[in-house]
Amino acid sequence: MNKDVLVRRSVHCLIALAPLYFLLPDDLPIHPLRRWALLIAFLVAIGVFDAWRRRKGLTFLGLRPHESEGIASYAWAAAGITFVLWLTPDQDIATAALVGMAFVDPLAGELRVKFGKASWTIVASIIAYSALAFSVMALWGDHTILQSAIIAVIGAGVAIPSEIVKIRYVDDDFTMLVFPALAMSWVALVF
Repeated sequence: MNKDVLVRRSVHCLIALAPLYFLLPDDLPIHPLRRWALLIAFLVAIGVFDAWRRRKGLTFLGLRPHESEGIASYAWAAAGITFVLWLTPDQDIATAALVGMAFVDPLAGELRVKFGKASWTIVASIIAYSALAFSVMALWGDHTILQSAIIAVIGAGVAIPSEIVKIRYVDDDFTMLVFPALAMSWVALVF
């Protein structure tokens, strides 16, 4: 694995730390700063940095060649993280979407590099996402075990195709966070 890929895979795994946001109090000690303001500041900072990087024509370790001219995947991921943390009603579902993407997106990428687009690599990715999402919801959520399992499988069924299917102007680092979070939230509402 080359250094660029290693950096990208490692940064993906760090996304699993994003749910630590939920440990912050709603009202931060700096009055009148609210917790959600940190998300907006995070997104704006990443957006400004990415705009500056594009304007200066800068590239760095981990940046893919097609990102040199457009919005980088880290900016898409920041938008997805912000959306999921701010707008997903259940913290366990938000956490499941974040942890699932953090570990399964790099896993799916590595499986594709080593074994091609074999159908078993898709199944392995769905199983991995389901297991992670289920574990998060079963440990920290207030859903039953059956509900957690169904929600996790639905999330995986949405997450993996959103990683595989490429949308021209939207990076999968955004879709693999937002689409499963929306789907899992909808399924949780049905239960």
